[in-house]
Amino acid sequence: MARVEIGEYRAQDAHYGFYRDDLPSGDVILIRRKVGEPTDYLHPNSRKVRLQRLNFGLASTHYSHLTPIQKKELKYVVEEVPFSRGRSKSDTKVLQGRTLFISKDIHALNETQKQLPTPLQICIVLTDQDLNPIEGDLWLYYQIDGDWGSIDRRLLSPSYWLFPLVPRNRPLYHPVGRAYDFYDPQDPETTYLTQKELMLYHYHRLSPRPTIASEILRPIGTGDLNEIWTQRPPTGEHWDKVDDVLPDEDETYLWMPAYSKATKRDLFTLEPPTIGVYDIKQVTLFGRFRSAGYYVDLIPPKLLLKTHDQLFEQTYEDVKYSWETVSWSLDKNPATGEPWTLDELTTLQAGIALSANYGFRRDASGYCTQFYAEPEYYAPQ
Repeated sequence: MARVEIGEYRAQDAHYGFYRDDLPSGDVILIRRKVGEPTDYLHPNSRKVRLQRLNFGLASTHYSHLTPIQKKELKYVVEEVPFSRGRSKSDTKVLQGRTLFISKDIHALNETQKQLPTPLQICIVLTDQDLNPIEGDLWLYYQIDGDWGSIDRRLLSPSYWLFPLVPRNRPLYHPVGRAYDFYDPQDPETTYLTQKELMLYHYHRLSPRPTIASEILRPIGTGDLNEIWTQRPPTGEHWDKVDDVLPDEDETYLWMPAYSKATKRDLFTLEPPTIGVYDIKQVTLFGRFRSAGYYVDLIPPKLLLKTHDQLFEQTYEDVKYSWETVSWSLDKNPATGEPWTLDELTTLQAGIALSANYGFRRDASGYCTQFYAEPEYYAPQ
């Protein structure tokens, strides 16, 4: 029997009293009761009072057994719960956090004589096939009445996912992982887990996505920029001086002579992709450059890319006097931060920037003889 201390009465139209109750969890609560009701503190031997105190103590103890993270997560859970207002009138009240948990636990005890199942706290690491942690996303679903519900998650580190409030006693659980350059070989057939299997499930392994093919997209037209001053031979278009299958180097090229003392840019339209039915792994730009004259460090060439009306560039400081091929690989579209799409690849413009310098012992010219793009594709899953 709990120890009851009667506090001061509160003067109201209806007469109320207060009492303190020591719970099995060690907590002390202050309860306000309307005098004359069956649960009044003046009826300490009432069966209803004893049952109410017992269930409240059990629910409070149950809450104390939750982990700190579970308590923190429950703090932000808000629900509307029904309660009785007198013998005939019922109403609803908004509860959250500890109060909500204890209220639902007391309701379960009153209705079923069983407490709510304590939620599981599950941590799963996203890894490759060799159990090396990888960055990505992980979701955990549970089956309820034939449908699938999602479980709130928290990212502890780039690879460690915590699910602090996993409902117990569900028929099946289903983890699904996603990471760039990887795919989930177990989705969806073989990752349906029972509760016991889920409690032992520590690693979710993904497999690297194999590359099926790549293709070369060469310049076929003039893009939005056509600024470079000179070309060899002087007739024809700029783009056809750099569309070589094999670089002819000093036979055809674009050129910024030293006296121009400027940086100019050319963009080209590219051949349409022919292997466009697969996901795009990455797009790589290639350019073959050289510099001539004094202080060529002052005129580094650049590769250019235009997508979603935005221009991006990559500079190459190490290109010197001999012809050198440089590359720029982009596994995601720099304008969106997302993997490339077929539409983005089809409308892509790419090209080069050449510089020149002029002055006392500073004459330097920039050249480009070949340019192309190479998209790589993933094999279908």
